[in-house]
Order: sequence, then C-alpha cells, then structure tokens
Amino acid sequence: MFSCVKSKRENYLLKSQNIFLRKLESTDVDLILEWENNIENWEVSGTVKPFTKEEIEQFVNGNHDIYENKQIRYVICLVANNRAIGALDLFEFDSQNKTVGVGVLIAETENRRTGYASDSLNLICDYCSNELNVVTIFCNILKDNIASIRLFEKNGFQFVEERILFKKPINYYELKL
Repeated sequence: MFSCVKSKRENYLLKSQNIFLRKLESTDVDLILEWENNIENWEVSGTVKPFTKEEIEQFVNGNHDIYENKQIRYVICLVANNRAIGALDLFEFDSQNKTVGVGVLIAETENRRTGYASDSLNLICDYCSNELNVVTIFCNILKDNIASIRLFEKNGFQFVEERILFKKPINYYELKL
C-alpha cells in the first residue's frame, strides 16, 4: 500500500517504510546526467550516445505531466536519509486502454538486491491502479537480465511473449491490476 505525502515543495510523494518516490527537481540534473550516461545502463534503456548536460536540464526542468507527455519519471529515495538511489519511469501511458509501461533503475550496485526496487514497483502499481485507473502495467526486459526478470515475476508480472526492442530480444511482461 502507498501513502501520498505532500512535501514542502508541493511535490507529492509515494512512500513505503524504506523508500519514497518523488518527482524530478532541478537539483537532480547532475545525478540524472550521471545515471543516463553510465554505459552499463545503456543496454536496458536503448541509449546509444551520451546526453549533454543541456539535454538533461531540459528534461529535468520540463513539464512532467503523464496525461500530456504519456510518461513521467520519479526519483527513488531512501526514507532514512533522503538520498536518491534510482529512478522509476512510467511510459507509453494510454488512458483510453488503461495501460502503462514501467521501468526501474537502482543506480548504485550497493543498493541492488535490497528490496528497494520491489518496494518501488509495489508503490507505483498501487498508484497506477488507484490514481491513474490503469488496468495493465507492462515491462520489457532483456532476455538475459535475470535479476530484472526475477524482480518483475516476484511482483506478479506474467510473461506474455518474446519481442525485439532496440534490435535486441526482450521478454514482454504484463501485470493485470
């Protein structure tokens, strides 16, 4: 279950015992630049060249309305110290068909396999069902990304089919809410 918390900056948060999800803030530019330009993350994101700081500034400071842009990014932070440890993206939001895609990145390896990604998925699934009226959440996982496959299957996502994305074979999963 999630709770919505209003911060001092009018930024609504989804919060569990260990983590919270918040909207992007202008102070996130350097952090997002670092995560986006980490070559280890490129394979799962389809990135083929580094982003400039100006591109990331435009993204971070842009309009973040899922109804208008069909996507939104949240920053995953630890409750204990407010430190950002990753990002969660909702994409290809379709309010008519009540579907949305989800992707999770725990950026720092020491924070992986801690349950934070699972907490993030639980929060966003509740949010998508209760606030966005989504009935199906999907994800695309590279066939050899065993950790992500386990994460999504553990959280109720079901394998649907193999597909090609970014010229690579992926497994397409769905969660019916």
